[in-house]
Amino acid sequence: MLLLIDHETRLTYTAPVSEAVIEVRTAPPSQDDQTVLGYRLRVVPVTPVTSYRDGFGNKVELFNLFAPHSEVLISSTACVRVHRRPAAEALAAVPHPTDVTRQVDAAEFLRPSPQVDFAGPVRAFAAAVPITDGGSVRDAAEAVMAAVRAHLQYEKLVTEAHTRVSEALELGRGVCQDFTHLFLAAARLRGLPARYVSGYVHQPGELATHAWAQVWGGPEIGWANIDPTHGRWVGSEHVVTAVGRDFSDVPPNRGVWKGTASEAIGVAVGVRPVDRVPDALVEPAGAAWFAPGMTAGPPQKAQPKALRQQQSQQQ
Repeated sequence: MLLLIDHETRLTYTAPVSEAVIEVRTAPPSQDDQTVLGYRLRVVPVTPVTSYRDGFGNKVELFNLFAPHSEVLISSTACVRVHRRPAAEALAAVPHPTDVTRQVDAAEFLRPSPQVDFAGPVRAFAAAVPITDGGSVRDAAEAVMAAVRAHLQYEKLVTEAHTRVSEALELGRGVCQDFTHLFLAAARLRGLPARYVSGYVHQPGELATHAWAQVWGGPEIGWANIDPTHGRWVGSEHVVTAVGRDFSDVPPNRGVWKGTASEAIGVAVGVRPVDRVPDALVEPAGAAWFAPGMTAGPPQKAQPKALRQQQSQQQ
């Protein structure tokens, strides 16, 4: 499936701010399951953008805005061909549990992380998941997924981007980010390495940004995608953008700024199938997008400013 993804983040301020440092994770990688055929990131006010790979191999794009500004527009477009192979059948032949302590790619994802804490209630939830000894990785992952879906009810606006899994567990409600965190906690506590995935999904009628999990199938299979929110193994409608221990490793946008203003964030995302790569994605890489009326403002009178944390969009 060939998918076109448009992702726009608009940050607005009640008064001019300055010295913003922002990093963005919206660039899908080319890997075994997907091939990126075009990608562009555009920022207003116009500013140079540099990129690097973080500790999990995700592409991070970084930019600074030193001049006073009242709005930041971050717009990314990607065209991705998804050719994911079904994982469930292969995982049915992989026994669980197995010793993964010497498998460097997986061992880190058995531990707690900033938003996947192993508090007492979380441990109790994981211990109650009915995983049969001598089963397979597929059996274990599906048992965890069923337990998560039985406990959590999907509901927006009850959790936030930085909600920990123990808090979502107590609420019994949340969004895909919370479903994924609870899946990760239970899987890790039951000896199944699992990591967080940030990305997009083509599912008409639902928010296109999405979160799901990957479970470790051993060196030969690698990481297999599973969607606890929708209750199924992932197919060709999902596009991976970044992976990590939990949401705190992979937010689509993160940054800090100086000023006394209040900040608001608005996000618009669209994912749709296309027949070909749009011409706009094959334009010269140095082309810049400039919107009249959205330039950085003139220098403002100096005033005491505190370093502020930028809002992140919840998944």
